Amino acid sequence: MYFTDLTSNEFQSFVDNHFSHYTQSADHYQYRAEHFDDAYLVGVKNDAQEIVAACLLTKARSFKFFNYFYTHRGPVMDYNNIELVNFFFKNLTQFLKKYNCLYVLVDPYILESVRNAEGEILDKFHNDLMMKELEQLGYKHQGYTTGYSEMSQIRWLSVLDLKGKNGKEVLNQMDYQTRRNIKKTYEMGVEVRDLSIEETPKFYKLFHMAEEKHGFKFRDEAYFKYMQQVYGDHASLKLAYVDLNKYLNTLNEKNDDLTSQISQVKAALEESPNSKKQKNKYNQLSQQLDGNQRKINETKEMIATDGSKLDLAAALYIYNEHEVYYLSSGSNPKYNRYMGAYRLQWEMIKFALEHNIDRYNFYGVTGDFSDQAEDYGVQQFKKGFDAHIEEYIGDFIKPIKPFWYNISKLFSRFKN
Repeated sequence: MYFTDLTSNEFQSFVDNHFSHYTQSADHYQYRAEHFDDAYLVGVKNDAQEIVAACLLTKARSFKFFNYFYTHRGPVMDYNNIELVNFFFKNLTQFLKKYNCLYVLVDPYILESVRNAEGEILDKFHNDLMMKELEQLGYKHQGYTTGYSEMSQIRWLSVLDLKGKNGKEVLNQMDYQTRRNIKKTYEMGVEVRDLSIEETPKFYKLFHMAEEKHGFKFRDEAYFKYMQQVYGDHASLKLAYVDLNKYLNTLNEKNDDLTSQISQVKAALEESPNSKKQKNKYNQLSQQLDGNQRKINETKEMIATDGSKLDLAAALYIYNEHEVYYLSSGSNPKYNRYMGAYRLQWEMIKFALEHNIDRYNFYGVTGDFSDQAEDYGVQQFKKGFDAHIEEYIGDFIKPIKPFWYNISKLFSRFKN
């Protein structure tokens, strides 16, 4: 085996064929290398010249005079092969020393456990040998964290398994209310379209509404443009919207149909005034007509106050060969009745199925499964789609210059 630089094509071919995170991509590398000159592709090849490990690394300034390196949910390798783990990380240290590295952060995309939506463990993975090997090589595990952090990628993900399933099976495995909400979006004429990068402000307006509603601040508008630039065709902004004029036409057509049916029932009742069946049918149709008329009136009022086209919800998605990732979203709470978020999810789940992608990743949850969790509502929304929980191993830090790393930590404590 030998440690080596990799070309973009070599790297992409390997990660396409080995389970990996979207950040481990040639698109990511090429953008960073071109615009910031801060990205590297390294790996290990065996004696047959086959790649057996690969990693995209980026660097940033740290403590003024040094560099910090990050592996972006990498490296991509078989972590059960302890000899390979030892070889890669020993050689990584030598590589990093050439770039005045202060420390490196590693967060392998490997599972610690799989759980149901309530947090109960379904499968536990045995990473003890790998963790012991990393510890002996100087990598300190940062703990089994919960919650959100600005310093680390989320450790807990909500994932829908699509492997071997068709759309009907996926839909049937969702809970009743989720299925019903998706069906209602069709009845109300909710549609989904792509947003161009120039339309990012339209997405961000809805995203900012979510920030205000939930009391958090995540990223500015420029970040979402940056993500589209980095991941190119593998990134997509989607908008769920409704054309109320179209919806009103549908409601009026239904009104005409119900009125016609009621006339027929009335005629039948004139011939058979005591028919219990016709009386029940008349009552049911009358209730449906009343409900439909209310919707007509509400829709007319909404058109008068808000216009005929409503932007309901928008989301940023990124995908690779292994997963579709639902990264960030927002919606207008005033239009919750149209359930745009449900339609967005269903359209992208169908996209994954059509492209033979086995996983739909709803992305992060806190790992707190109590009904007091800050993301309890978000968890329940994702649970409705039949998503399970995946707990990942977390972060490891290795100081490459231990003396200066400890000084920097001490300095940070005094600064704070």
